[in-house]
Amino acid sequence: MRERKSNAGGLLFALLAFLILFGVWLYAGWQSARKVLPAGVTMAGLPVGGMTREQALEAVVQAFASPVTVYYDQETILLVPEMVDLALDREATAANLDQILIPQSGPRGFIAYVLDRLLRRQTSPQEIKVVFSYSRERVDTFLQRVARQYDRESLAPVALPEVGSFRPAQAGRQLDLEASRPLLIEALLSATRREVSLVIHTESAPATSALILQQALAGRLADFTGVAGIFVKDLQTGQETCLNCETAFSGLGTVKLALLTAVYAANPALPDAPTLTLMSTALTETEPTATNTLLAQLGAGDSTQGAEAVTAFLKSLGLNSTFLAGPYGVQRETPPSIVTPANSRTDLTTQPDPYLQTTPMEIGLLLEGIYQCARHNGGTLQLLYPQQITPEECQTLLTWLSANQTRPLLQAELPAGTQVAYLHSWGNSTHAEVALIFSPGGDFVLTAFLYQPQWLVWEEAAPTFAAIGKLSYRFFNPEE
Repeated sequence: MRERKSNAGGLLFALLAFLILFGVWLYAGWQSARKVLPAGVTMAGLPVGGMTREQALEAVVQAFASPVTVYYDQETILLVPEMVDLALDREATAANLDQILIPQSGPRGFIAYVLDRLLRRQTSPQEIKVVFSYSRERVDTFLQRVARQYDRESLAPVALPEVGSFRPAQAGRQLDLEASRPLLIEALLSATRREVSLVIHTESAPATSALILQQALAGRLADFTGVAGIFVKDLQTGQETCLNCETAFSGLGTVKLALLTAVYAANPALPDAPTLTLMSTALTETEPTATNTLLAQLGAGDSTQGAEAVTAFLKSLGLNSTFLAGPYGVQRETPPSIVTPANSRTDLTTQPDPYLQTTPMEIGLLLEGIYQCARHNGGTLQLLYPQQITPEECQTLLTWLSANQTRPLLQAELPAGTQVAYLHSWGNSTHAEVALIFSPGGDFVLTAFLYQPQWLVWEEAAPTFAAIGKLSYRFFNPEE
């Protein structure tokens, strides 16, 4: 009997000792916990759970001492808090902190702590209000200063012929102060998200007009003592630039392009290998042998009739100022007198060859037709000769033009590696080049003819062609 009472007393003593020790442990834990903020407490978004009152206040002070990163489009501006008189009211903020710490003290605090531990309850997230002051007027002053520095009107492109380039068109942009103000204040009053993207309204850049290129070319050629004819066509938009581009010039070797296209048009089947050899040779030879042989084939043995067939082919394309009146290098006692819209002009003359003539526009439009045909994009050749002239044949023409071994004059100042398909030719008083230029900013046709009475000096012609090529390329690629 006594033994049972002894065992019960021992168990009771052990239980009492455990409860006392457990209570002491809980009390010690509570004493530590009541000095720090509960988990899940934030101040202006900054986690401060586990910090003491002073640590939390110091963390907030440090957070708000850092500048706010402000983004205006691609520009980055730092806003130092002092610029807008941002200041933390430490006493008011500390009083708000105390509203969290006080309930943790006293008997109720201890009981709540014990229940939380026994029931394993998670404390609810709490946001402590941080009390600030700042100058609304200075916020607006900052935004107005940013607007003055970075707002801009949209600007049309401007030609810079003295450097052979253009200032590109520029989009406009304007700060929306009313929409940006609350975003900036929100970033100012956040301890963690101290960056803001301002609200910017943009205005599209004005469309680049071909007139800009025309003016630039005219400015560059102001000192040229002869007649310059230039035609540029954007092969994406169809926009054209014309400087005396409907003036009649001696066709020189550029009309060979019409001859080769006419050979394809006259042969529904692919020309045989000897004919293809003659065609590729005609583009690069200085002697007219291959060219006149092709004319004879086209004219059933008569090269003069072949020349007439080329002219008829051109007229079918609507190119009424381009003609070939006979075989190359053959002069008759009485030159032909062929009247065209271009050579009928009285305001401008280049004394064009009576046997073969063209205009920068017409030979450029023929080159455009070959380009569009090669890319299966239709165009005049595909529309009028869908069975006779195939995309593969047009691509063959472009391949021959691209394989020309003589560096094109128009390419002299273009970036290295620029792909060009071209044909150039020259006489005593006229030099000409027709080219397809493939560029990052778009493919375009460029034809240029230069004329000076009696004799065109090479030392003047070569840099003039180079300047024309550079200006035209920069028009399509102003950012390069």
